[in-house]
Amino acid sequence: MRQIFFSLILISFLSACGGPEVYKDVFNKDGGPNVKAFSASVDNCYLATKRAVLSQNFRIEKEDLQAKSLTAARYFEDGKDSTVLTINANVIAAGSDKATIYISAVQHVEKIRTKTQSTFFGLIPIGSEATKTKQEERTVEDVEFYKKFFEAVEKEIKILAAK
Repeated sequence: MRQIFFSLILISFLSACGGPEVYKDVFNKDGGPNVKAFSASVDNCYLATKRAVLSQNFRIEKEDLQAKSLTAARYFEDGKDSTVLTINANVIAAGSDKATIYISAVQHVEKIRTKTQSTFFGLIPIGSEATKTKQEERTVEDVEFYKKFFEAVEKEIKILAAK
């Protein structure tokens, strides 16, 4: 019985030493650097968002025209490995000729691993297999990145309005 008691105390102590509880601050802020309202229609804001990411060499990987959302990625090569920046954007109506754009950006590293198959006592290679693995994923929290993104969108909105 005594052993069980000490085991429970040890488990309680170790669980209290766990990693940071990042979810505690998630819904405590209004807005943030990744949200911006525009005085333009939802369609123009969506088209401007799409043009802004395409002008920066992103590739549209997923798009929902009805929901006005897209996922775009840009690959930065470094030898066999690449860093991938993925943007998710959603445009939502905020009144008559007003829309709000919500974006989130995630960066991760893809590493290529090559496995060589050998025969004849491991001396003669007969083939190889390459696989990509995702590593080091993190959310982009750089305020300057989001500021530049929204500046590019605003520039595109002005171009669309002039037409």
